[in-house]
Amino acid sequence: MYHTHFSTIHSTQIYLRDNLVELKTHDDEILITTSEQTLGIGRKGSQWDSYANSLAMSFTMKPNPVPTLTPIEIGVLAIEFLKSEYNISIKLKWPNDLLTTEGKKCGGIIAQYINTETVIAGLGLNLGSLPVTDAPAHYKHGLGNVSDAISLQASDQKDIPAKLYQFILKHRISDTADLQARFYNACIHIEKMVNVDDDGDDYTGKFMGIGKNGEALVEIDNEVRSFLASSLKILN
Repeated sequence: MYHTHFSTIHSTQIYLRDNLVELKTHDDEILITTSEQTLGIGRKGSQWDSYANSLAMSFTMKPNPVPTLTPIEIGVLAIEFLKSEYNISIKLKWPNDLLTTEGKKCGGIIAQYINTETVIAGLGLNLGSLPVTDAPAHYKHGLGNVSDAISLQASDQKDIPAKLYQFILKHRISDTADLQARFYNACIHIEKMVNVDDDGDDYTGKFMGIGKNGEALVEIDNEVRSFLASSLKILN
């Protein structure tokens, strides 16, 4: 593993993408971490805000055998790592959000497919205490953090992502049915009412799980419909 940590950087994701060819001369497994991001990127190019006591990391990995399952696989493994390593519990919201057990957004995942051998993945997590602030409007479920009792040092912001990355590489989930089941157990909104924004069209129904490609399965008027590249809001 080749690991570079910055005290401040514009974006770990942009840095890794722009320097991928050179970085791969060191190792195929690359991890970039930082204590502060000034231009963090979320899903579909949205902003990911940087706070103290948070983790910010981007890394390379092979795509899941079903490439569209890659961010879901990362989310499931991140949750399992935090539970096994620190007895910390968080949940997943489809397709790529990390939520506190109270349902507030505390992190997110993005995965940029490069080729059959490489995905550039990014993960941000508000692990420790946050400043007292109103949640920005783009946080549909409010701004959250895992624990007010956690205060991270720069060494933690380097070392915890390294442990998480190694855990992900060691515990890859290649079996689709296994990943579907583990997502079901980690998801906060199974059988809850949700609103799906599918390219500007809104649908409301009961979330039932994910399909073999990671698509959301939503029961609408007694019919299960699938949504792959959509946004979702939990209604209850």
